[in-house]
Amino acid sequence: MKPEVLEHDDKENLVGDVIGDTAYSERFVLKILLKLANLDTLKDEIQNQLFEDNLCTLWDMTAERDVVLFLQRHNFLSLLSFAWPIVESPRTAEVVVGIIANMCCQKEAVTSLIQLGPFLKSLVECIKGNDSLVLVQLLRLINSSLFLADSEHVPIWMRLFIEVEYSNYLYFILKNSSHKDLLINAIENFNTICSYCNVEELRSDFFSHFVSVEALESLLIGYVEITEKQKDLCEKEQFERILLISIQVTLNLVGFDKSVGIFSDNKQDVLKMISLAFKYYEGKLASMKEIDMDLVDIVASTITVTTILNINEISDVNHYFKKSYKMWKTLHYMIEAEEESFDDDREDLTNVSKQLKTSLSMLMFVYMKYSKEDNLLSALDEVNSDFDEISSFVEDKSILNVVKQRVSSYRTRLKETVVGC
Repeated sequence: MKPEVLEHDDKENLVGDVIGDTAYSERFVLKILLKLANLDTLKDEIQNQLFEDNLCTLWDMTAERDVVLFLQRHNFLSLLSFAWPIVESPRTAEVVVGIIANMCCQKEAVTSLIQLGPFLKSLVECIKGNDSLVLVQLLRLINSSLFLADSEHVPIWMRLFIEVEYSNYLYFILKNSSHKDLLINAIENFNTICSYCNVEELRSDFFSHFVSVEALESLLIGYVEITEKQKDLCEKEQFERILLISIQVTLNLVGFDKSVGIFSDNKQDVLKMISLAFKYYEGKLASMKEIDMDLVDIVASTITVTTILNINEISDVNHYFKKSYKMWKTLHYMIEAEEESFDDDREDLTNVSKQLKTSLSMLMFVYMKYSKEDNLLSALDEVNSDFDEISSFVEDKSILNVVKQRVSSYRTRLKETVVGC
């Protein structure tokens, strides 16, 4: 249903009825507010299809900042807090939570909502429900609210998460849902929580509530559902966003002193996540010659995660080393081509290519530092004569020296064996 707007003649006759700079009618919104305020008749109104349609129209309208500010002036969120207990229909609940989620794209609404403690808690408790559409809107609401929340309000959200046992239900969604939009929003939600709740003053609470074996297992199940089973249903931007933020969430989970012990049995899970991401970007770089700055972040996160969890010790070259080298080689040829071209963007492309090449070089050397000997030899066979050039991009001298020493020892032993024969 299209949002109600005033026709040209109506605008001339109803001066002052429009909301801000929009073409929406104040009178239309005020009628909805009056019906929401009348709790004696609201239960019957909710059963009325026209009222539901009007709420849907209001939902569309709240994409406009002026409409949100108009609702704020009329204490709409406070009004909803009284009406909320009467809402029973999942469809009405979806619309109401969706309206609030839209409103929470504006800081004024986020600040107002945090002051309605009991109402906010009842909204967050929707995470315990099983209606996918309501859950999608709730996750949107929380994501927007955390993004815009004042720093002093974030602890309130953290306490709410603990009180409603939020992580249990979030992980249940990740493990069990096959609803694409719900999974995408759930992974986005997990990333948002990591970004705003895994901060120094809340670090202990974040660890206690969110860091567990189930966290990583659930993330991987949701990740695989999206990246393998529903890849064709995702838009490119959605898919690549999931690749990026999943490794970022993992980085947050493994960043504690006790993480190594907690996730000691999850190394293969993390390795699969990394392998799927590198497989995608290797194909994209080879076929489309597109350079992604997201890949720089993914590579940097991969270096940290694999080092913390000692994943390089169990990873063979097929997991991500070969993919890294193939991307490095593709970039090598792209840089050569760019340096010979006369495009205006040539310098920028060359700089980005070299930045990514540096990240991949570091990743390969970290792998060669920690990998088992047979995998080291396979890695050396893979890079072959490019070893010296790859090493020239490695800025960490300690890693550079360790790898060169390992390689030198291998070559020395190989020569001695040949001579002995």
